[in-house]
Amino acid sequence: MSDIRYDLLHDDYALIAPERLRRPDCYKTGKKSSESEFSDRKKCPFCEGREHLAPHEIFAIRDNDPDEPGWKTRVVPNLYKAVQIETPWQSEEVGIYEKWSGFGAHEVVIDTPRHLTRMDDWSEEEYFNWLYTLRSRLNDLKNDSRLVYISLFKNHGHYGGATQSHPHTQIIALAALPYRQRQLLLHAHNFYKSHGHSLFESVLHMELDDKKRIVAENDIFAAICPYASTFTFETYIVCKKPHAFLNDLDDNGLEALADLLSQTIKALYRQVGDFDFNILFNTPAMHKNAQTEDFFDDTDKMWRIGVRILPRLYRLGGFELSSGVKINPLDPDEAASLLRGSIKERE
Repeated sequence: MSDIRYDLLHDDYALIAPERLRRPDCYKTGKKSSESEFSDRKKCPFCEGREHLAPHEIFAIRDNDPDEPGWKTRVVPNLYKAVQIETPWQSEEVGIYEKWSGFGAHEVVIDTPRHLTRMDDWSEEEYFNWLYTLRSRLNDLKNDSRLVYISLFKNHGHYGGATQSHPHTQIIALAALPYRQRQLLLHAHNFYKSHGHSLFESVLHMELDDKKRIVAENDIFAAICPYASTFTFETYIVCKKPHAFLNDLDDNGLEALADLLSQTIKALYRQVGDFDFNILFNTPAMHKNAQTEDFFDDTDKMWRIGVRILPRLYRLGGFELSSGVKINPLDPDEAASLLRGSIKERE
């Protein structure tokens, strides 16, 4: 039997419909052939030794000169920028419409020198270096008071929206807070004002007490399959401590997050096989302005660091696009149980 569940964290709804698992195969198409993947590696601009094929680096973990081999992570401007830091920030009325110049920052984090097409092949050091790099870029971009919102996201595979197979993450910083993000922050602020604590605390308290949807946990983070998961095997890693920003974490916090990410990703691969996915970091607004003044001063009290892993196992159809409600054919309780089992098998 199906049920419609309310997603407290994202102020949305999910339709959990196990009967949909009986449909004829609606899974994504097969992976690239090994020959095609080998061709990608031969011309990959992100591989070590081909630094000249990418723009000059903005940041890197390295002990030698920029734009040379010998790095652990690199950050470069996106060659196909959605927004540009050089563009003046200005608005213009077009009849009844309004538009703004494409001011912002668009960067690519090259996660590792190794051309790994599966994230479960990453070492613990690679997970840590990746998070360390994201934290460093957040700290730097936050210094520009014009940038209000910073989106950190990782697309993997065709159905995850990736066009490059080498492991990479994108950062897009904007001078305006997107409408959906503002609604989520207002929702979190209203909950905080009504209850005196964050909605993340309420969710964590229930999930840690109930245990059914807990995938793994440590002293700082918990990985859960949300009660109203919108994607099959969706996993949300939430900070137990009152930290709202990724750059609030010290190195011990990054290590704890890296460990839980590694466990969760490896469990997902063992359950699903080679799959496409998105990873989203739930960054709040970075600066106070007219858009954020209603809630910004309470950010540390109402928000928690979160990392959302969305496996892209099924195609979205007309119902999802017209209603905004995702259909998930796998009960989150069962998804969490399967992932827990995968982790325990490797202990």
